[in-house]
Amino acid sequence: MEKGRDDRGMRSLYMIEIQFDMMALHKFLRLQGFLGREDETELGYGLHAWLKAAFGELAPKPWRLLVDNHRPPRILGYASHDAAELRKRILEFAEPSVLQVCPDPETMSASRLMPKWQTGRRLRFQILCCPVGRKARTGVEKDLFLIQADSEPDNTGLDREAVYCSWATEKLEGKALKIDSIRLIGFRLVKLARQTQSTHHQRHIHQIVRPQALIEGALTIQDPDEFTRVLAQGLGRHRAFGYGMLLLRPIS
Repeated sequence: MEKGRDDRGMRSLYMIEIQFDMMALHKFLRLQGFLGREDETELGYGLHAWLKAAFGELAPKPWRLLVDNHRPPRILGYASHDAAELRKRILEFAEPSVLQVCPDPETMSASRLMPKWQTGRRLRFQILCCPVGRKARTGVEKDLFLIQADSEPDNTGLDREAVYCSWATEKLEGKALKIDSIRLIGFRLVKLARQTQSTHHQRHIHQIVRPQALIEGALTIQDPDEFTRVLAQGLGRHRAFGYGMLLLRPIS
C-alpha cells in the first residue's frame, strides 16, 4: 500500500497540533517586514507566512489558531502528512528564525490519523469562517450580509445569522453530509493583513476589514469518503489564513 493512503486508495488525513513561541513568532515577522500583534485576529497572515516557511507544501490547511488562558497558543489543522513528516521538513530545511518559533518540534507538535467515519454517524461541528463573496458586477470581495443587503431594496427583515447559516449549509451539504442544525454563535469585524507587491518588487503589508463568524451545529455523515474530503478542503475563503476548519465533537 502506498504510504499516506488507506486501503481504499484515499489520501490519509491527519489532524496536526503545533505549539509555538509567540515572542519568537513576532521576531520572525519583524524580520519579514510584518509586525505581529497580540490580538489573534491579526495573526492570520503572520502564521500563514510562518507555516509556509516552516513546512512548505506540507503545511496544514485549513487550520485554526487556538488561544486561551489554560494552554500555550497552538495551531490545529488538517494535513495529508503526519507530524513526523512535518518535523523532518522544519528540522532539515527551516532557517534559524523559523525554527525558533517551534524550537522543539518533537515535543511541540503532534498528529493523529483521522478515523474512518461511518455512514449515518451524527456529529457536532464548529467552524470559524470568513463569510465573504464577490459582487457580481465588480468582482470586489465583500461581506455576504452586505452583498445580500445590496441586492434587496427592502431589507428591513434581513438577518445576518440567516445569511451566514444559509451560505454555510449550501457550501457544506451534499453527497458528503446533511446539516441537522446550525446557528451563529459569534460575529465580529476583524482586520486581516494582506501582502501586495509594487512595480519595484517591494513588499507592502496592508490591512482589510472582513467579517469573522463562529458557526456551530450538528450534521449527519452520508458518504464517509466525501466527508473526509470536506474536512480536508474546509469552508469558504481565506482558509490559508486560519479560517474554514471544521472541528468535530460527539453528540451529547
